[in-house]
Amino acid sequence: MKRLNLSKLLIAILVVFMVISCQSQAVVKNSLKILLPLYSYPNWYDAKNYIWSDVARAAKQVPIVAIINPNNGPDGQPPNQDYQRGLKDLRESGVTILGYVYTKYGDRSLPEVEQDIALYDRAYNINGIFIDETATDLGKINYYRHIYQFIKNKTNLQQVIINPGTHTPESFLIPTADVSVIFEDYSDKWQQYQPQPYISKYKQDHFASLIHSVPDAATMKSHLKMALKRNIGYIYITDDSPNSKDGDPWNSLPSYWQSEVDYLQSLIHSSKE
Repeated sequence: MKRLNLSKLLIAILVVFMVISCQSQAVVKNSLKILLPLYSYPNWYDAKNYIWSDVARAAKQVPIVAIINPNNGPDGQPPNQDYQRGLKDLRESGVTILGYVYTKYGDRSLPEVEQDIALYDRAYNINGIFIDETATDLGKINYYRHIYQFIKNKTNLQQVIINPGTHTPESFLIPTADVSVIFEDYSDKWQQYQPQPYISKYKQDHFASLIHSVPDAATMKSHLKMALKRNIGYIYITDDSPNSKDGDPWNSLPSYWQSEVDYLQSLIHSSKE
């Protein structure tokens, strides 16, 4: 009789473990984070236009990874007082911070790239690096593997995101980055976009999408749902556009920023139920 009770107890424990495991996997599967190109200046002294504080507040609702870009990279110098203040605001709110580094699609010299990365590591107190202008040519894979290994082995930085902004050969994924931006384009292009078949084989936190020129909140919400279906783990959607006066879609927050944050939070919460 005691053996039977023990067997039932073990079975019950196993069932509970499996249920918890499945719920945990569901949360991971449906967990989106914002990957925000924060290419505006941290003008903390102008409270009305200081969008870094908006980002810091939003980070209390949803996970945010923010990319800073002082001047096409760290500008060869430590952060000035304004950047120090802005970075402090982000860190205190739990924002993960990445430093922008460009690579000219594999043609920028590795010593220059390493110099930018080392400066971020030494002076900015951030969490990782965003590698922009990433090539998709397999002939460049050793170049990006070298950068990835440099970051992982010779700095205190943790996360590496590459930005080819388009389809990437599967062999690029693991040896060159933790996350790959596989889409950076207009809203209408996102609606037509078809991910490569291999993407469904990986966890969603390997992939990111940056979508600009999204006209309204309703379209934004539709795009967020598409991101989940397409196995995307990091997302940013904005109504700013390359067709704007300054030509930069990444230097402001969308007019529906708070709606985007709220809706993303609701998606995250619903995945936990």
